[in-house]
Formats: sequence, structure tokens, C-alpha cells
Amino acid sequence: MTAAQILGLLGILFIIGFIGDYLFKKTNYPAILVLLALGYMAGHVLHIVDPAWVAPFSPIIANLSLVIILFDGGLGLDFSQARASAPRAIALALLGIGVSMIATAALVYYFLDWGLMNSLLLGAIVGGTSPAIVMPLIRRAKVPAEISSLLHIESALNGALVIVIALVILEVMTVGATEHVAAAIVKAIGMRFLLGVGIGVAAGFAWLWVLTFIEGEMYDDILTLAVLFLLFLGVESLKGSGAIFALVFGLILGNGMDFARFLRTKRTIEIHNTMMKFHSQISFLVKTFFFVYLGMMITFDDPNLILPSIILSLVLLAVRCIVVFAISRGKRSLLANKGILTTMLPRGLSAAVVAEIAFSSGIPNARLYPEIVIVVIATTVIIAAVGIPLFARKSPGKNSETTEKGGTSNSP
Repeated sequence: MTAAQILGLLGILFIIGFIGDYLFKKTNYPAILVLLALGYMAGHVLHIVDPAWVAPFSPIIANLSLVIILFDGGLGLDFSQARASAPRAIALALLGIGVSMIATAALVYYFLDWGLMNSLLLGAIVGGTSPAIVMPLIRRAKVPAEISSLLHIESALNGALVIVIALVILEVMTVGATEHVAAAIVKAIGMRFLLGVGIGVAAGFAWLWVLTFIEGEMYDDILTLAVLFLLFLGVESLKGSGAIFALVFGLILGNGMDFARFLRTKRTIEIHNTMMKFHSQISFLVKTFFFVYLGMMITFDDPNLILPSIILSLVLLAVRCIVVFAISRGKRSLLANKGILTTMLPRGLSAAVVAEIAFSSGIPNARLYPEIVIVVIATTVIIAAVGIPLFARKSPGKNSETTEKGGTSNSP
């Protein structure tokens, strides 16, 4: 494939992404499925791009997509709303992953005759929702700001939790240690989150202060993006959660004036519209490419796994329904929006990345993880895509796009 052909292909992808975003604003039907189908067609039907060419770059694509999407999501969150939604969002994330892990592990353990650790690993991989898919979907959906904030925070936590829990279980399986597994998982999660939040808060306030000296410079938005990447590298090098760092860093920058009033600090800056638009455009490009890439990774090498994977997706939907009802008790606004909360369960970026890592680890049933996970991703994305037009338009309250900050974001 020549350089000119690659540029032409990118041009087509971005045009399709724009059209999909435009149609989403008009109809509430997301373009994600179109991009997934396009990726599958390009890779497996028309053979325009060989998926084997792209596969080695999956860690780069995954990390780039994760950091950009979470940072953009943080920029668009209103701090007061996020603070109010955080307790239930944390409960939804932890309970959702825990129950999903148990249900998935039980299903494959008893019906596919997998070992216990293999079953738990698959449960961890598909246990949480994907911020790379939830955030673009919910940003333009007609739901109250409270629901949008809840789903934003939950998916961000899930994106980090899925990676941490699954990698710890995989390490236990490959190293062979079986003692104190639960303690090791809890300690790893706690340390990663603590580092991610701590560095995100400190770096966010520090960079807000730096921006007061370079306010008005033409390329301050690009410099901010460079700082984001460098600090993400630093947090990950320290074994912290780069995903949580990106979300917190964006949240601090996007709410600079609010934090200044809270801390009674005079010297601060509010992220201007140009910077917000720049980062939303970068997020749009990355998300468009990511969903097409994900479509290229879809394979049907073992058709016998398709039906069990679809059944697993339906089990995850049933689990989600129970968890949503549990955390919504006593909160009328959440109960009124339980339909959108339940169907917003798409798996994606984190699950795909960890499945590829499991595939290359050499553990038993390693080849099955990507094949099961990609069907689960596709099925849960379809469920979420159907849930948007069914439930979002009926949700009471104003459109989250007008009640949240960062409403200029372009999302497929």
C-alpha cells in the first residue's frame, strides 16, 4: 500500500467519521457500527488493508486512544456534577466489574470447561465498560447531565480497572503464584489509582499556573497535548494508572476557574474554546481511526465461539440490569433513566488490548480470548447503539451537551 493510498484511505475515513457524527446529532444513531463495519470490510472483504500490518501497532493505538479520549472526557466534565456523581459511579464500576467477573467465570467454567484462573481472566477482560465507546456515545445523547457524568466516571474507572485486574491475574497465571491473589490485586489497583489521581491533581494545578504565563500563545494547546503524553509516560513508568491520570488532568484543566474559587486562588486560567475545540478534534480523529482498526481485528476463525460469545454478552446485559437497579435505589432520577444506564454496557478498547496480551502470553486457551472478546465487543456495542434511540430521547432533563462543559466535542 503506497503512501498516497494511505492518505486517501485516511481522507475517506475522516469524511465518513464526520458524516456519522452529523447523522448522530440528527438521529441519535451512532456511527460506531458503521466504522466497525468499514474496518471489517477493508480488512477481510476488500483486502485493502492487511490486519496483520496493523496488529503490531495495537499497543500504540490502544494507549493513544485511551489517553486522548479520557483527557477529552475530563475536559468536558463539570467538577460539581462529577463530585456529586462520583460515589454512585464508583459503586457502579466496582459492583459491575465484580458481578460481571463472577457471572462470566461461572459461565465459561461450567459450560466451556475452562480452568478457574482462565475463567477469571476472561471475566476480568470483559468485566467493565469502555470509555473509548461510552464517552463518544453519551456525549451527544439526550440524557441529563447527572446521567452523563455518572457514565463518564464509571467508564473511566472501568477502563483502568479492567487493565489492572486482568494483568494481575495474567501475571499470577504465568508466574505460577497462587497465594494471596486477592491481596495482590487489591494492592496493585490501590497503588495505580493513588498514583494516577495524585499526579493528575498535582500536574493539573501546576499546568494551570504555567498556562497563565503563556496565555494567548498560538500553540499552547499543542504544548498541553505534549505535556499530557509525557506525564502519561511518567505515570505508567511509576506503575501508576495513566488512564486515571489523563481523566483527572483533563478534569482539573477543564474546571480551572471553579478550582480557583474553591482554593481562593486569584492566579488561574480557564481553558479557552480554541483549546477545547482542538482537543475535541484530536479526539475525533483518534476515535475514528480506533473504531475502524477494531473492525479490522474482527475475525470469525472459529464459528463455534460466536454463539457462546453472544450468550455471554446477554448475560452481561442481565448482570448490568441487576447492578443498575441496585445502585439506583432511592434515587428517582437514576430509576427514571435505568434503560440508558443498563444498555450503556459496551466493551471495547481495554478488553481488546488485554485479550491481545493474553493471546501472546502462551497460557492455555490463549487463542480463544481475542475471538470471544471481539464478538462480545461487537454485540455490546450493538446493544448500546440500539439503547441510544430507544431510551435517550425519552430521558427527562436537558441534553447533556448543553448542561456539560465541552459541548463542542465531535464524537462518532
